[in-house]
Formats: sequence, structure tokens, C-alpha cells
Amino acid sequence: MDNSKLEQFIKEQGWSAYGVVSFENVSKNLKKHESVFQEWVDKGFEADMDYLKRMKNDRFHPENKLVDVKSVIVLGAIYSDSDGNGKSYSKSNSYSKSKSCDEKNTITITNTNTLTSFNSKGVIARYARGKDYHKVLKKKLIELSDWLKNNLQTTNLPTGQAGYNLQTYCSVDSGPTVDRVLAESAGLGFFGKNSCIINPSRGSYFFIASIYTNLELPETSNKRMPNCGNCQKCIKNCPTGALVAPGVVNAQKCISYLTIENKGGIPEEFRHKIGNRIFGCDACQEICPFNVGRAHHQEITIDSLKSDYGVGECLNLKEILSIKSDKEFVERFAGTPLMRAKKRGLLRNACIVAGNSGNKELIPVLEMVIKRESDEMIKEHAEWAIRNLSK
Repeated sequence: MDNSKLEQFIKEQGWSAYGVVSFENVSKNLKKHESVFQEWVDKGFEADMDYLKRMKNDRFHPENKLVDVKSVIVLGAIYSDSDGNGKSYSKSNSYSKSKSCDEKNTITITNTNTLTSFNSKGVIARYARGKDYHKVLKKKLIELSDWLKNNLQTTNLPTGQAGYNLQTYCSVDSGPTVDRVLAESAGLGFFGKNSCIINPSRGSYFFIASIYTNLELPETSNKRMPNCGNCQKCIKNCPTGALVAPGVVNAQKCISYLTIENKGGIPEEFRHKIGNRIFGCDACQEICPFNVGRAHHQEITIDSLKSDYGVGECLNLKEILSIKSDKEFVERFAGTPLMRAKKRGLLRNACIVAGNSGNKELIPVLEMVIKRESDEMIKEHAEWAIRNLSK
């Protein structure tokens, strides 16, 4: 059996990359990374993401999800390129002008500590600009699973009949799988110092999805991977110092965690450093030499992942701060990754970005937030923003 038909179907689905690896080789790599994960948790770097610890056993033991797993198909889907649409800033970093936020709304930094004008929008992390990738890619995995069952001869199974007794388990990030370890095992890339999986030619702007199967597939060949060498750009570029060592992220400091997974208030020590990032952060990827100048290798081939199909690159702060109800929030953001933060989290983030803006026209809007909202956490963030804008 060869993988030519499988490869053809995967390309037709729009995936940017794929690899097949035996369960035996995956298990060896998972065992190595399990101790790394435990050390990370022991240091408290997972913050309050307790689900990571709860799912540990399943994450590092795929046989818990599919007892007789023999092969793992790992797939990549590009979600952005290196052209820099909607780049972000913080007071500790210089700002690169956004291509798509209106020219009149861009900000200028005369030095690293002074804001002279502001764009009244908040920047969305690149991965979240299109439709919810979990749903988009899970649908494709199910289609691929069905194709396997209908098209491949399962001669390794007792009956020898096409599709008979073939089983699969599909996962896109949200399930108990260690996606980056699977991607490394299948040859999609290497672990960078920013903790992302980096493909030497395509960079790191891609989602990872996987299928466990009891079908024994031929492994794809793995190319020898480079590494980051002496480069420290991502570590130095992290606004909050969340990259505490090469490949080690302290989530308690990470802007992506603080603005998405974190359900409480954001510590004041990080608020200015968030800058204009209203949802997530790409600072450690935007500076990476494997991403810079690679746009011709980073074409988004699944339309639903493009920003035109989702929330886009920026959000208008006045509009976000004016959202009055959960219903209004859902009506606007259903089917996008921003649902993860919920109305409460997005309002909190918008208050911080407004407070960093230097735009005093936002003060009346923030005052309305304080009058309208009963949530003390949101009120406190709005009050903080007003104090900053009043200086």
C-alpha cells in the first residue's frame, strides 16, 4: 500500500502539509515530552488551565482514545502569511504600520515610551481572523476519515475488505492530543524557541490537526530539520517576558493566555504591554526569521480560514465597548474563535486597549461601560482605562 491516493485527497481538501507516522514512533516522542510537560506544570506555568493536567494521561497515551492505533496522520493548514496585516505594538516594542487598518487610524511611536496618535481599533491575533478553525478543520477530518474507510484496502485487518472495521479518532487542538509533538513526529516541523512548531519553508502560521487510525499506513519520509541556532529574537520580542527560556512559555505572563484563556482580571503590570492587542498575540511569531519574507510559501488554501470570512484583522473599540448583552455578542461573533473569550473577556480586553490608546474620545464610551455593566471586574478595567486616558 502506498500513500499516493491519500496524498491526493488531502491536497484536494486544501491542507498545506501532511505527514504519516507510526504509533511506535509517536509513542517514543510522547514519552520524551511527557517529562517536559510535567516539569512545566510543576513550575505553575500552565496558570489556571487545569484541563491540561486533567487530560494529561490521554494526551500522552493515544491508545486511551483508540485502543489499537497503528498510525497517525498529521495535517497542517496555513492561517496567515508574513505580509504583516494588522501588526500590533506595545510600549516596549516599536510599531509596524498595519496594512489593513485605515491609514487615518494608524498610530505613531516617536520613541519606545511615547504614543502620539492612535488607531481606535484592537488587533486580532492572526489565527483568529477567519472562521472557527476547530469547526472548519474538524469537518475536513471527518471527511478524510470517511474517505479512508471507503477507499483504502485494509489488508492488515482480519477481513481484508475495504473499510471494514477501520477505526479513527479525529482531533483539532481541542481534544486530548499533544498536537505539536505529533507534528514534530510526522515531520511537519521542529520546535522553535517560541514553543511553536516551525516548518523551515512555511514558518509557523499553521494549524495542526490529526487522525489516529488502526490502519497501518506507510510512514512519510522526514527531512532533516534545522533549529533556531543562536537566534533569540522571539524571546527578546515578547512584550511581557513570557518566554522564560528557549521553548518555555509561562502562561501567567503570556498575552495570548491573558486575553483569551484567562477568565479573570488582567494584572496591571501587563496592561500597558498588551498595547493594542484585543485578542491574542503574535509577537513571538512576527519576529521569527522563518516567518519573515515567506509569504509566497504561506498561501491560505482553505477559504474559511481567511480574514474575509471571519472577524478580520481589527475590531473597532467603540463598537466592542458598546456591546450590551451576551445575545448581541453571540450574534456578532458566533462561529469565530472570539467566542472563547466571551463578552466578558472581550470587553475587559477592549478596556485595556482603549486605555493604551491615547484617544480621549473613548472616555465617554468607557464611562457608559461603567454605568451599564454590573460586573466589577469590567468596571475596574474601564476605570483603569479612563485614568490612563486622563493623564
